[in-house]
This record gives sequence, C-alpha cells and structure tokens, in this order.
Amino acid sequence: MATPAQNNAPATRLDLRAGGVAVLTLDCPDRSVNILSTRVMEEIAGRLDELEKQKDLRGLVIVSGKPSGFIAGADLTEFVAGLDQPKDEIVQVSRRGQLLFERLANTPYVTVAAINGLCVGGGAELAVWCDRRVVTESALIGFPEVKLGLFPGWGGTVRAPRIVGLSNAAEMITGGDNVAADEAQAMGLADDVVPNPKKGDDGSPLVDAAVRLIEQEQESKAYLADRERWAGPITQSETELAFLGATASAMVQQKTGGHYPAPMAALELLLEASQQDATAALASEAEAFAPLFGSPVNRALLNVFFLTDRAKKVAGDQPADKDFPRSAAVVGAGIMGQGIAAANVKRCVPVLLSDTRAEALGAGVAGVVREVSYNKKTKSADAGLAIERGALVNAATSPESLAACEVVIEAIIERADAKRELFAALEPHATERTILASNTSTIPITQLAEGLKHPERFCGLHFFNPVRKMPLVEVIRGEKTSDATVAQMAAYARRLGKTPVVVSDGPGFLVNRLLMPYMNEAALMAGEGVPTKAIEKTAKAFGMPMGPLELHDVVGLDTCLHAGRVMAAAFSDRVEPAGAVAAMVEAGRLGQKNGKGFYDWAPGKGGKPPKKTPSAEAGEILKAESSKAKAAGDYDLADRLLMPMLVEATRAVEDGIVPSVRDVDLALILGVGFPPHKGGLFHWADTVGAAEILKRLEPLAPLGKRFEPTEMIKKAAAGGVSFYDMIL
Repeated sequence: MATPAQNNAPATRLDLRAGGVAVLTLDCPDRSVNILSTRVMEEIAGRLDELEKQKDLRGLVIVSGKPSGFIAGADLTEFVAGLDQPKDEIVQVSRRGQLLFERLANTPYVTVAAINGLCVGGGAELAVWCDRRVVTESALIGFPEVKLGLFPGWGGTVRAPRIVGLSNAAEMITGGDNVAADEAQAMGLADDVVPNPKKGDDGSPLVDAAVRLIEQEQESKAYLADRERWAGPITQSETELAFLGATASAMVQQKTGGHYPAPMAALELLLEASQQDATAALASEAEAFAPLFGSPVNRALLNVFFLTDRAKKVAGDQPADKDFPRSAAVVGAGIMGQGIAAANVKRCVPVLLSDTRAEALGAGVAGVVREVSYNKKTKSADAGLAIERGALVNAATSPESLAACEVVIEAIIERADAKRELFAALEPHATERTILASNTSTIPITQLAEGLKHPERFCGLHFFNPVRKMPLVEVIRGEKTSDATVAQMAAYARRLGKTPVVVSDGPGFLVNRLLMPYMNEAALMAGEGVPTKAIEKTAKAFGMPMGPLELHDVVGLDTCLHAGRVMAAAFSDRVEPAGAVAAMVEAGRLGQKNGKGFYDWAPGKGGKPPKKTPSAEAGEILKAESSKAKAAGDYDLADRLLMPMLVEATRAVEDGIVPSVRDVDLALILGVGFPPHKGGLFHWADTVGAAEILKRLEPLAPLGKRFEPTEMIKKAAAGGVSFYDMIL
C-alpha cells in the first residue's frame, strides 16, 4: 500500500538541458500508466508556468516515465463523480482542458510529444496540441471517447482534423480505434518513428529524436507556419464537405444502429467546426460535448468500462504464476478445440492438440496453423507467421505426453461419460502442477470431477464460439476446486487475452443459464403465432446484435434443443420447452449448419457469412405449432423477451452462482452481446427501477413461474434501492 508521502509525490519531473531544451516527464505515482487527473493537469499547468520564466528556451519535450505507454487518457473516476454536474459546469470542464493544452501551441518555443506505447483519449489530445510528435514503432494513438459515449472535449476535434485532414480525423474520432505508428506517420500525425526502446533503456533515444526535431524546426520555422494555418478554418469546398458528410454518416449509422449518439454528434461537430477558426471551433466543441456527458449512454458505457477493469482483478487476491502455463494440451480437434489451441499459440504458449480420430487431428493442426498465420494487415496468410507460430502446435495422442503439460483442456463430445473416461486416463500421468479443465457448456463440473484423486486441481474453463472473437471465459468452480486453481486459471485466461468471470457450478453455469430463457421465450412466442419479424425487430431495437430466432439458427437448433432439455430437467418448475424448436429439428431444419432453420440460409460468397431469407416451410411449421398453443394475452414484446432473463439472473445471484450483479452484466455483454449501451442487464434494470420491473411482470404472470418476481426483486422494490447497491 502506498504511503501518504508516495500519494503526494509529484506526477511530473522537469529537467532543463543544455542547448535550451526542457524535458517534462509524466510519471504518475502509484499507477502503472499515466492518467490525466485534475491534479496532474494542474501540475502540468504549473510546469508550463515555470517554463515561462526561462529565457532562451528553444523547445519542450513531453515524455512518459512509464514503459507501458505515454498517457492512457483522463481519470474516469473523476468523470463518474461529475456526471450530475449542470451543463454550464461541464462546458467549463471542457474549456479548462482546452485552455491548458492550447498553451502548448502558443509557446515561444517548439513543443514535441515523445510518444512510447499507448497514447489515447486526453493523452492523444495533449499530443495533437504539441507542434510535433515523435513516436516509437509500437506506439498506438487514438481517440476512443466514442466508446464511452463521448467525443474528445479538450480540443481533439479541432486540432486532429487540421493536422491529419478532415476525413482521417472523422474516421479516427467517430470509430474510436487506434492507429499504429506507420499509419500515424502516413497521415501526418507522427513526424518521426524511432525503434522501440530496448530492455533497460532509459528512453533517451526517443528524447534524442525529439530534440533533433526541435533543432530542425528552429532552423526551418515550419512549426510557426503550421501554427498559423491550424488556427484558421480548414479549406474544403461545400461539395467535398457534403460528400464526406453523406458517406461518413452512412457508415456511422450502419456501425451504431442508431443506438450510440456520440459518433454522429462528433461527425456533425467536425463538419461544422472545420469551417470555423480554431477559437470558435473550440467553443463549439465544449458546447456540443456537454449534452453527451452524463447521458444514459455515457453512464452505461462508463459502467462497462469499470466492469471490464474490475475483471482484471478477478481472483487476484490469490497468488498466480504469471508464466503459467509453460505448455498446454487441448483434447478434441474440432472447432472449439482448434480455437482454444490457436488462442494459446497466439500468446506463445506451446500446445499439444489431440483427438482419437487421426483424420480430425490432422485437419485440426492444419486449422490451428491457418488461424495463427492470418495477418490482419494484409488480410491473408503470412508465411513468416506460419513458420514462427506453426512450430508451437504439435499433434499428440498419448495420455503421458498430454498430462505432462501444465494445463489440459478437454473439448470433446458433450457427454459426461466420455469426459470422465478421458480425465480418468489423464490424471495418473499428471504432474503436481497440472490443472485439468473442461470446456463443457452444460455438464456440472462437480459431476465430472467424480472419481478424480485431485478434484482440487480440476475446474471448468468455458470458452465461447468463435474463440478468436469472443472475449469471455467462464472459470467454473466445482465443489472441491481449490482457490489456487481458480486464481491460476483466471490468470491464464487473461494471459490468453480473455476476460475471466468466475462462476460457481450449476446447470448452464451463468451465461447459458441466462441466455436460454431469452431464446426459449422467443421460440415460445414464435410457436404461439407471434410473427418472426416482430420478435426479431423487437430484440434488435433493444440493441441485441441479432434476433433470438436467428441466434437459434446460428447456434444450431439441435444444440438449442439439447440445451433446452438440460435446463428443463434442472429447472422443471419454470422452463417450458418450446415445441417450435423440437418441430424444426424433427423436420430436419438445424439452422445455418444445414442451410435451413427458422430461416433459409444461402452459402456466403467470397468468404462472407451465409445469408438468411424468410422460409415458407418454417412458416408452415410455426403455423401448425400456433394451432396447438394457448392464447398468451396482452403484453409488451420486449418485456416478454427480457424479463425471463432478468428474473433468472436474480435467481442465479440468489443461488450464489456469482457474488455480484456486476459479474452478470459483464458476462452477458462479453458472452452474448447484450447491448453495451444499456450498461448490462442489471444496469438497465436499475434505469427502469425495481418497482417498475414488478409492474411489468404483472401482465406476464399468467405465463408461469418464469415471470414470478424473486425475493431479490421484491426487496429492491420495497427498499427503493438499485440492484447495484443491494447487499445480499
């Protein structure tokens, strides 16, 4: 724990060098990254005041003292504390940041940002206010504010388009993605790129490059011409502006679905402010920033940010070996097994891939090599990556070689007897460090651990499909799984670039237990005669990435039928099997996998995903089902879809599957695509209010116990407290 003296330690150092160059080093105490808190901003202002007293100063270099990067943005905890400020105060917060950074563009000397690693948000705004930027090869620069429901508010929307051009700035600011060093240099955002610092390097090569840049600028005086040019409007014809506005707005609308207002607000501001001088543009930025700050979407996305940050500390109270595992084994060379093996290889973990079928094993190894050799930049296979990473994956069949690895993940057929037989064969050959894990999505971990001599070194490690895209991993604790095993596997998931959520054992664990009521309700509604289009439209209007019936087809209707039966067996008091799913499977309609389900699916062309069209045959099946269904009465479609998920989520928390509603929210966002702009299931429920939730459940009560309010909902409503603030 930091001492008071450490907490009060300065976040900056100012060094005056020979030749009239000052170096301002940002090094926030007690943090692994630099954050622009109010205190740090005030300290920077004080340092600039000091420099005003210096005579014959030729340049200022701003550099980070952190090897992790330059600046990771503003202090979001301060943002949260100020969400309820009046609009006028928010405008002033924006103006104060602008005025501070604007000083960097009005000094009697050259200012250079020397950027190593990550430079985002407020850090990128500070950088663009400098006259020049020199970056390391690994630098990443970006304006991710739209991912928090905002846009840059400290001058980023004014300076960036004047430096890199309006089109480039619009793409960066409305998209929120980072640009690498080479791309930054190509667009004029970086003026020089230097090699990454070597281990033990004090960062002087980066500073030296910045000093050389200062000397060049003092000789050429080009920075003064740029200052004058960047202070004025951007030269762009009305035709060019109209074309950019039309194309960019169409892209923003397609990407956001209309659920995220910040990207469109940013685009409108960029277009308007481009035709103003910088002073007027800054005022426009501050005024446009204020309505977004503290908006429902801003609050929701901030919640998602803090949920994700919280997950970095999951099971962090237990010691974990950061180099674990030195080798891994994956048993089962199907789609999931290949995905898990590839995730290891991408993080330089040597993998043994195994399967009882020689043909499947050969295809599996080839599939892993194909995935790990894909180059995102060229969008094609990379021979160099294939050679480098291909050496990390090998085929194996003997239990001895597999169990010698530090972690063994089972990804075979979803049958308890087959899985137990595999673990019984592996355990006798396991070392004292070996952790055995199952990727099962439905079978209780405690049941699979039966017969193991060391159940404390066994757990569930549930990846989601496709592994390369889905960031969530459920770390499932069986009755006898040790805390040390849970901590080690959570750390392992993070090493693979995944976000772990630790859950207790139970049918469906967490995500599938909550997803199935939502999907099942959609199938029940379809079987009652509710039009497919209405169901899908309702879900997508709420913000779901796809409709629940389409999701059935993507997952596979036979898989959904099996999962539904597992859940019905576990929760027979409240799960009503959807006859529509069984009827589809009986008719041979299994979804995307065979081209027919709730929809008909045509194969995608040129590597694109399959394309769905309405199905006459599926319509007839649903019509036949509706003739057998009872009338469900009047209800809101969205409530009927979402309330079973919410009610079951409160039961999962009551059952101790997870300790906090926050775990539920993060798991659903990362595992099933629950809309981030809602902040998570319970965050959304809190915006509705527990009392209102009770009201909405009333008309749905005749449909069964799945709509019966739990004690948790009743308690929240009676006490007028939010789910997030409840003490369970």
